[in-house]
Formats: sequence, structure tokens, C-alpha cells
Amino acid sequence: MFLPRHFLLPLTALAFLFANLHFFGNDAPITLSSRILGRILEKEVRFFSLTKRDGPQSTPELTRKAQEIVAEYEAFLSDNPKDVNALILYGKFLRKVGQEQHAVQYFLEADSINPKLAVVKQQLANYLVEEGRPVDAFPYMIMTIELAPDQPDYHFHLGNFLFLFEDRLVKEKIMSKDSVRSFMHKSFGHSAKLSPNNFDYQLRYAQSFFDTPSSNKQDAIEAWDELVRKFPGRSGAEIDYFKLCKARILLELERKSDALGLLESVSSKSLESAKQSLIHRLDRKTEAEDKEKAEADPKKQSRLEVDHRFFIPNDPHLQRLRDLTNRLQEEKMLSELKADAIRARFDERGEIKIDLSQKVNSAEGGRGSLR
Repeated sequence: MFLPRHFLLPLTALAFLFANLHFFGNDAPITLSSRILGRILEKEVRFFSLTKRDGPQSTPELTRKAQEIVAEYEAFLSDNPKDVNALILYGKFLRKVGQEQHAVQYFLEADSINPKLAVVKQQLANYLVEEGRPVDAFPYMIMTIELAPDQPDYHFHLGNFLFLFEDRLVKEKIMSKDSVRSFMHKSFGHSAKLSPNNFDYQLRYAQSFFDTPSSNKQDAIEAWDELVRKFPGRSGAEIDYFKLCKARILLELERKSDALGLLESVSSKSLESAKQSLIHRLDRKTEAEDKEKAEADPKKQSRLEVDHRFFIPNDPHLQRLRDLTNRLQEEKMLSELKADAIRARFDERGEIKIDLSQKVNSAEGGRGSLR
């Protein structure tokens, strides 16, 4: 059966449509509504391609095109007010153009229609974090992995969230420090397992062993070995970074000769300082001296102890690795918050459970609100 020409969408729009709607099920039929949404998405593709072009852009022209997209979404939702697909896509568009306050209204509306969509929980969590309310965002982060446990992205985002907001969660007595770190490590582990060919996920999982002192050191060595095995095409500096991290673990296991062999093979100048710091650890005189220093100030990090997050040099090829661990910390200085809506507990099997007071309400005659 042939479709009328005006129903045929450009391939880019169809691809974009299916990429955005994968969470609604692969067996959903292509309806007139989905074709209309596809045409709106095609305009979005063209709009964002214009904003990324080099050279000065006409602000009035971009504004006009953005207003056209808004008008088409509004018209569609006027005829289809309960179309969850459209509510989510419109919310995503509004977020991209800096209208977060308006975007969250559509995510809340979608959530009230179907409260079992992980992508909506993720968007609400993002909004709350950006509003300086990470503790309120926490239950939404948990819901994403409960609703979509096989999606590696959600586990990865949860791991980063726990890493970045550990102090806040501990301060508000949501979880203990050990529990936060263990949960974070497991989250990165799940993302790495579910997406074994994703370099960023594998890297962050390997790094998370350093963030979790109680983690298994032998598993940590295997994680760094896996990085070298799976991604042999990385730069020389990156490979040397992997060696330094593995050498640090070997030192913790008292495998000094193995650690020294790795350290001697590191040749990147940008990593020389980190390399020398680890070599100095090999030259410490006695175990008694280490014990004495630890007893004097157990919380004070030795000047020779190199934090794994600072192993990454100011090499432009490695900058994105640095971003994995500190980007959000540099962007946000969040205000203090008194948590009154969320409490977390562990059941008898050690699984985390969330008790959440209702904070999302539908306003009479309008869309919901987050208070």
C-alpha cells in the first residue's frame, strides 16, 4: 500500500521520531498523529542544525522558527491533550531552548497520564537538580532504574548523581556514606555490564573502585585490564593513565614489583607527576611509619597519595574524561536544603526502598506543579 506523498516523512525525521519514542514500545503502529509529530520533529532537526552552524545567525529568524514549532506543538496538543508522546517531545524541546519552567509542566502532565515512564522520571529529576533540589530528585532517579532496569543510561546517571551529591544525601540522613558509595559503585557496574562497548561507562566503573574503599581490589584490576583489552585504540596518554590506576591498586595489594613494572612503562610527560608520586610510595621506609602517620591524622590524605580523579592531565584529548567526574560540580553550587519529602530505607535483603511524600499535584483547570 502506498501512502499519499504528503504523508511521507524525510528519513531524518523518521529516525528522530523513533529515537525519541523508543520507550513507548516498538510495536506501536504508525498513525496519523505520529506522522504529524514526525513533521514537527523534522522542523526541530532543521532548527537545531541552524543554531549549530558557524557564523552569525539571525536572531529574529531563529525566534520565528522556534515560535512556529511551539505553535505546532500547542495546536497538536489542543486536539490531542492526552497524547503522552507529544507532551514529552514538547517538554524536551522547551528544555533545549531554555524554557525549563514551562517544560516541567508538560512532563508533569505526561506523568499524571502514565506514571510508569522512566524517561519522564528522568526529566523531572533533571529539573529538580537544576533547581538546587537534589534530595527531592533522588526518588525520581530511583524510579528510572525501577521502571527501566535494562537501560544502561539510567544506571550511569544514577551513579553520577550519587557521586556528586553524596554529602547532601548523608547530611539529610537519607543514606549512610558507605551505603551511598556502595550504591554508586553498583550503579556504574550495572551500566558497564549493560553496555559493554561504551568506553565512558567502562571507564567510570573502573574509576568507581577508588571511590568505594570497600570494593574488591581484584575486581578493580580486572576492570582496568578490560579497558585496555576492549579499547586498544586509545591514545598513549590514556593507556598510561590506565596503567597508573592499575599500579595504584597493585600497591594497595602489596604487589610492589608488579606495580613498579607498570610505572616504569609510563612515558607520558603529562603524567610524570602522578607517576613519581606512586613511585615514592614504593620507597617509603617502613610500614610502622605509615601507621604512625595514619594514627596521627587518619582523615588527612598523604601528600604522596594521588587522587585518581587528578590523574587525568590537561591534555585536550583527555578533557572529556575529566568531565565525567567533575563537570557538574564545577557548574553548580547548590543551596542548602532541608529534606521533608523523602526517606530511604533498606529492606531485609539490603535493597533500597523509597518512602516518598506526594509532591506532584495536578492543579485544577491546568497542568501540574512541583512544589
